[in-house]
Amino acid sequence: MNRKFHLSLILTHSCNLNCVYCYENTKSTMKMPKSVAKSIIENYLNDQNYDEVEIDLFGGEPFVAFDTIREICEWTWTKQWRNKYVFFATTNGTLLTSEIKDWLRRHKEQFWLSLSLDGTSTDHNINRSNSYAAIDIPFFLECWPTQTVKMTISKQTINHIYDNIVHIHKLGFNIAGSNFAEGIDWDDDNHVNVIIEELGKLCQFYIDNPQYKPAPIINMPIHKCEEETELHKWCGCGEHMAAYDCDGRRYPCTFFTPMTFSDDQMSEIYNIDFSNPKCFVDTECRENCHLEPVCNSCYGANMLANGIINRRDKSKCKLTKIRAVFSALLTANRILSNPEDTYENKLAIKAIEKINLLYNKIV
Repeated sequence: MNRKFHLSLILTHSCNLNCVYCYENTKSTMKMPKSVAKSIIENYLNDQNYDEVEIDLFGGEPFVAFDTIREICEWTWTKQWRNKYVFFATTNGTLLTSEIKDWLRRHKEQFWLSLSLDGTSTDHNINRSNSYAAIDIPFFLECWPTQTVKMTISKQTINHIYDNIVHIHKLGFNIAGSNFAEGIDWDDDNHVNVIIEELGKLCQFYIDNPQYKPAPIINMPIHKCEEETELHKWCGCGEHMAAYDCDGRRYPCTFFTPMTFSDDQMSEIYNIDFSNPKCFVDTECRENCHLEPVCNSCYGANMLANGIINRRDKSKCKLTKIRAVFSALLTANRILSNPEDTYENKLAIKAIEKINLLYNKIV
């Protein structure tokens, strides 16, 4: 069994943009000293508890600290380590000078880069500080043609989900995340009506264009609704995942840091037993909602919205049900096109029937 650890180094608190949905409330000019970064990397790449380490370089915007990125990567590449590893970062793409792009091209097999892109130039600019024109999109497709982009949906861009997702696909990207912004109250019937219209168009697009991999917003693994599941966490935060802030302090993940939470909230976080799945389960959802097994729960987002890690953001409930209805429709079309007698398909057919029975009236 491959034992993988997700290590995040918060190299800087600084960011050159001011995105409308950013939840990092406490910015500063802090940067992680290179010696601190090297020491942390050394500990994990020689740790016998793991076989592989993904080193995620985080911010702020990580390329504010490109001098640190270059030095710690080149230092790491000159050493022999016990564990396999890869460097990874997500960027807004606006600070990649010719020098930085040349360096990334030379090391594209050792350093993977993902782009945050919210759709068309108009909507991306609304969300992300008029930054679309500063991104060299062909560069990302040239160096990492299989790498997905990350997309966030804000209240300002919810009316154009279909246009934005189709735009990203036609640029040549698949989408890893198409998430509704965190820390926002989404419980508004106007949002419901818009989502129904937008996801309806998107569902038809994927049916008509099967060459595109559907975005997660409409590609929920609904077969899992019919599986017997034990109590579990959605991610490895605090166990197989850790984030180190600029001062070298360890946190459960990049969400659970002083950039997002107050001192009092951080004191509560320190007392959480991250190895106990019972601490992370929303019992109301588990006992009463058929979609609980496929309704992703970000524990940092839960705390941001409700002040507690195991109480989900219920303002997204209607949106999740709409997503499930269209995911069921897309899954049904996929099964009809390729009716394999697999265990997963059998579960999916049961899930489709149940989802339509429970939630079709919403749509």
